[in-house]
Amino acid sequence: MLTKDNDFTGRGNDNEIIAGVLFYLNSSSPVACKSISFSMNGTSKLNDVDSIKIYSTGATNHLDPRTTADASLLGTATPQNGEIVCSTNGIFPPGTNYLWLTYHIKGTATEGDTVTASFLSLTTANEVYKITQFQPQGGRVILLSRKLMYAPGDLGSANYRIPAILTAPDGSIILANDKRKDNQGDLPNDIDVMITRSINGGQTWLAPVTIAQGQGVGKGYGDASLTLAPNGDIICVFVGGPGLAASTPTNPLRTYICRSSNNGQTWTSPKDITDQLYGSGCSDPIRKLWYASFCASGRGLLTHSGRIMLVAAVRETSSSKLSNFVYYSDDNGYTWNVSDRAMLGGDEAKVAELNNGNILMSIRHDGGGARYYNLSSDNGVTWGAVSSWPELTEPGCNGSLIRYTSTKDGYDKNRLLHSIPNDATFRDNVSVFVSYDEGKTWPVKKSICTGSSAYSSLTILPDGTIGAYVEENDPISLYFINFSLSWLTNGVDVFTKPK
Repeated sequence: MLTKDNDFTGRGNDNEIIAGVLFYLNSSSPVACKSISFSMNGTSKLNDVDSIKIYSTGATNHLDPRTTADASLLGTATPQNGEIVCSTNGIFPPGTNYLWLTYHIKGTATEGDTVTASFLSLTTANEVYKITQFQPQGGRVILLSRKLMYAPGDLGSANYRIPAILTAPDGSIILANDKRKDNQGDLPNDIDVMITRSINGGQTWLAPVTIAQGQGVGKGYGDASLTLAPNGDIICVFVGGPGLAASTPTNPLRTYICRSSNNGQTWTSPKDITDQLYGSGCSDPIRKLWYASFCASGRGLLTHSGRIMLVAAVRETSSSKLSNFVYYSDDNGYTWNVSDRAMLGGDEAKVAELNNGNILMSIRHDGGGARYYNLSSDNGVTWGAVSSWPELTEPGCNGSLIRYTSTKDGYDKNRLLHSIPNDATFRDNVSVFVSYDEGKTWPVKKSICTGSSAYSSLTILPDGTIGAYVEENDPISLYFINFSLSWLTNGVDVFTKPK
C-alpha cells in the first residue's frame, strides 16, 4: 500500500515527507534491504530539493520530521531526473515495515513550485518488489514557510488547540495557543495558555512561555485572543474556570488579561476583568444576570480611533443559546464596556474596521452554511441586521478576519482577508479569501490546508507576506504558515508598499 501527502511544504524544511509505503515482509526471519528506487517526476524544479533521505519506522505508521529519533535512516540520494536508485543499509523484520521518502527543501526554493516522488521498486537480499499500484497523484506545494509548531505529545501534553497570531510593533511574530494537557476538550479541563515568539520572520522560534497555568479540572485557562493596544502593548485575553456549559452568574467563566510591554518577551500576571463584563459581580443590572461569556480566540481589533474590540459569545440565560456582543476599551485595555447585541444565535466572531469607519463583524454559522456578518456605523456600539456571505461556506467554525491593506494608508488597493474551513459539513480545507470591496464580496480564495483543518488566525508580516496559525489533522497539530499575496491570487495581485 502506497500513501503520499498531497498538501504543502515550506522553504528550508528538512525531512519533509513526500511519499510513504507500507511493506509487509512475509518471512520468518529478518531480511536485508539492499536498495530502493524512486522517481522525482512531477517535481517542478530539481533545484528546489537539496537532498533526499529514506527512513524506516518499523511497524509504526508515523515519522516526526522534527526529530526522526524513532526512525532508522536507510539511505540518502541526490536529486536527478529519471529513476533514482538509493543504496540502503537496513534490516526488515518480519511483518509490517513503514518506509518514508523525505526531501530537504532548499531555503531558496520557489514559492508555488511542486515537489513530488513515486516509489518504483524495493530490492531485498532475496527479491525485487515492483511497486506498481496506488501510485500517488499531485505533490507538495512549496510555501514561504510551513512549520509544525505543536503536535500531540509535545512537552508532555496530550493535545494542543486554539491558535492566535499577531505581529508585534517590532516585527516579532507572537503565537498563542492552548496547551490541553489531558485531552483535546475545552474548559473546564486542565489547560495552560502558551506564548511562542519568533524574531526572524518565523524561520526559528524561541522556547514557549506559559502565561496562565492551569491547576487541574475547573482551574484551567484557554481560548486566547491577541490584540495590539494604542500604547504599543500586546494584550492577551482569555477565559478560565468552570467552562461554558457549567458557568452561572454566581460562578461564571471568568475573563482575564495578560499584558506585554516589550513585544511579547515578558507578560504580566493574569488580571481578572469579569466583573466589568458580566456575572453577579457586575454593576450592570442586565449583564449581572448573564450566565457565561468568552471572547472568540484568535485576533482582536485596534481601530484607527484607538478603540480595542473583542467579540464575545454570551449565554444570556440558562439556555445554551449564544449571542454576540462587543467588549471594547478606549484606554489601552484597562477598563471595558459592552456593546448592544450584534446577533442572537451567533457564536465565535471577528471584527475589522472598514475605510468608512464602519465595523464589520464576521460570525460563525453553527450547523454549516453561509457565514453571517453584521455592520456597525457607530464604532461597534450598535449593530444592524444580520446578513450572510454565500461565498464563505463553513461547517460552523472559528475563523479570522483582518485588514490587509487600505488606500487610506497609502496602499494601491483596499484588501480584507478571511480564513475559514471552506466546507459546509466537515472541518476541512481551511482557505483564505480576499475581498477588494470592503467585505461585500470575496472573489478570491485558495486552500492553505486541503485536509482536516479547523481554527485559524491571520496576521501580516513586516515584509507584506501573510502569516497564518492553523489547526490541522485529527488529532490536531498546530502549524505556522507563511505565503505571499502573489501566491494567494495566482499572480494576479502583488503586494506593493506605499510610496
